Amino acid sequence: MGRKLLIEFPGRNYSCDKPLLYYCGKIFSDRGYDVIKLDYNYRLKGDKTDISGLIEEAKDIVLKQLDMVDFSCYEDIVFVSKSMGCALAGFCESHYKIRARHIYLTPVDSSLKYMQRGKCIVVAGKEDTILESRKLKIYCVEQDIPLKQFEEVGHSLEHPVDIHRTFAILMVIIRLYKEF
Repeated sequence: MGRKLLIEFPGRNYSCDKPLLYYCGKIFSDRGYDVIKLDYNYRLKGDKTDISGLIEEAKDIVLKQLDMVDFSCYEDIVFVSKSMGCALAGFCESHYKIRARHIYLTPVDSSLKYMQRGKCIVVAGKEDTILESRKLKIYCVEQDIPLKQFEEVGHSLEHPVDIHRTFAILMVIIRLYKEF
């Protein structure tokens, strides 16, 4: 059996140590994947409200972290990304000319161009204000991309008042990781 790789692309205020990415890394590691957890947020100097600017700024930081990876030795490559990390994951796949499978968690507008049928799934909250849920749903339907949208949650995928609902959402996403 060939080697397998998982790369986690965190969000603007969402590191790989937070639940959605932390448990993802554990699940894929347990399945024999090499796991790379990217880290770029603490190095970003730009306006934290300018997601497009932060994505541009993060590209060089991410490439420096991934230039050492020999992608040719992996038979399966999975990118799991959160928020601005979704655009960075798509950019990296294109830059390195590789074929990765993607789990996009709460993508941003600039990640849409990277999402392709047959190699990704998308998870988002219906109350997301970063990428309007109707626009995301229309795009996913047109591109025949599986989309899981959760009611009553926004970009964080956390329920604003019900911690049990947040845990239930996390469990659904963990099941999705196991089945991917």
